[in-house]
Amino acid sequence: MFQSLLPSIPAGIAPWWYYACVGLAVLITGISKSGFGGGVGILAIPLLALVVGPKDMLGITLPLLIACDLLSCPHHLGYFDWKRLRALLPGCIAGIIVGTLILWQLRGMPPAEFNKVMSLIVGFICLAVVAMQAYRLTGREVPTLPPHPASAATVGLVAGTVSTINNGAGPIVSIHLLQEKLPKRELVGTMILYFLIGNLAKLPTYLFLPMADGNPLISLHTLHDSIWFIPLIPLGTLSGAWMHHRISEKPFNILMYAAAAVTAGYMIWKNLL
Repeated sequence: MFQSLLPSIPAGIAPWWYYACVGLAVLITGISKSGFGGGVGILAIPLLALVVGPKDMLGITLPLLIACDLLSCPHHLGYFDWKRLRALLPGCIAGIIVGTLILWQLRGMPPAEFNKVMSLIVGFICLAVVAMQAYRLTGREVPTLPPHPASAATVGLVAGTVSTINNGAGPIVSIHLLQEKLPKRELVGTMILYFLIGNLAKLPTYLFLPMADGNPLISLHTLHDSIWFIPLIPLGTLSGAWMHHRISEKPFNILMYAAAAVTAGYMIWKNLL
């Protein structure tokens, strides 16, 4: 009876390894949402996919991200840049539709093949994001689109697509908003509200698009596991707030991006064998 209340640990995964990876992923997500560490939340994506598989990773992660955004938004009231938000959102919705069509095309695959293809997609997206962030850590700016309403729509489209199939588009939006020279508080607040709206808009896809096993990405099974780890979110955001004034951000970012690169690289290597 008690065992059925615990998270569902996949066969072949040691319980200690499952709890370590999922717990660390949720804590890192909370830290990233606090505004500390920039886009280090990207590490959570391959870390979770490593122990639960990419399909369940998507389903478990989305409710956690929404909970993170709901908890973080009140701390940034009055620091939302509505002009830039309105410019990004149409592209974001279009990107979610594109991402949904990609998942629709992949949904007919046998579960094992779907997980393999999605592992490669998740792994390569994570490596691309890490490469982009590593380039920024050298002090150089990532080349971006020129300031124009069409640029915001394009960034929203790319971010919406990546977010739908990977749940890890934060750095894409962050780089665009950094080009807009927003103060850090407004940058963080605008990003949190953007992703709250975008993540809520992804719910119909995750709840109603059935995969090859007949279940949608968010099922009672994944929701049960998400609820288990929600208490770690405020712990992560509080940790991020504490780290702001006590820990140097750059070494922390380097460590997190290196871990993300190794984890994503391992996922790719494992699924190419």
